[in-house]
Amino acid sequence: MQVVVLRDAAELAEAAAAMFREHLAARPDLAMAVPAGRTPRRMYARLRDRQAREPVAYGAMRVFSVDELCPPAPADGYFWRQVWREFLAWAGVPPERCRPFDVGASDLAAMCDEYEEAIKRAGGLDLVMLGLGPNAHIASNEPGSDFDSRTRPVDLTPETVGYILTDEVLQGAVSDRAVTLGIGTILEAREVVVLVSGRAKRVPLARVLDGPVEPAVPASALRLHPRCTLLVDAEAHP
Repeated sequence: MQVVVLRDAAELAEAAAAMFREHLAARPDLAMAVPAGRTPRRMYARLRDRQAREPVAYGAMRVFSVDELCPPAPADGYFWRQVWREFLAWAGVPPERCRPFDVGASDLAAMCDEYEEAIKRAGGLDLVMLGLGPNAHIASNEPGSDFDSRTRPVDLTPETVGYILTDEVLQGAVSDRAVTLGIGTILEAREVVVLVSGRAKRVPLARVLDGPVEPAVPASALRLHPRCTLLVDAEAHP
């Protein structure tokens, strides 16, 4: 696990955007699971700004979700709505190359099984980009998630729901259910990048870096990955 400490949130966003573009340049048909949330929001803004100055072609990449809230989320999903508005709307990735979670499906477990199959048909994920939750979750894999877990429906803790509700961009009720890439699914990606910003992430990050590798700390599983990079701003670094 490589830890890169950046000066502040702005420098982290620049580094994440640069890494994103470097992966795309190396593989235009990049299969990537892209994140939602506050820290990725700054990265998407940097990507949009750089696109205006130094355009690159995003159209061949394959875009997957990291996780999504279940209804009463809107039909296009809380998290996917952000990804669409802040990235896909200007990046020009064709809809047929985008794979959001269908949280309106009558059988969520079957939908998640098909999602795993879609990842396999894409040849696996080249890159998964994630945030770090305040209880050290990754995607929506809460503490106690098995390290070999696959894409599936999950229950969210009250702490996680409360944290989601602090994002001023969200409107309306937030479900305590979600669908998520499993930890095992994430560990099978060829590369994982985690964006960690803010003082509130200092304690969970310390648990990831220095504590035991165990399901009680879901993100500690990333220490088992051969190519995992943490981009961390100074406020979050223990």
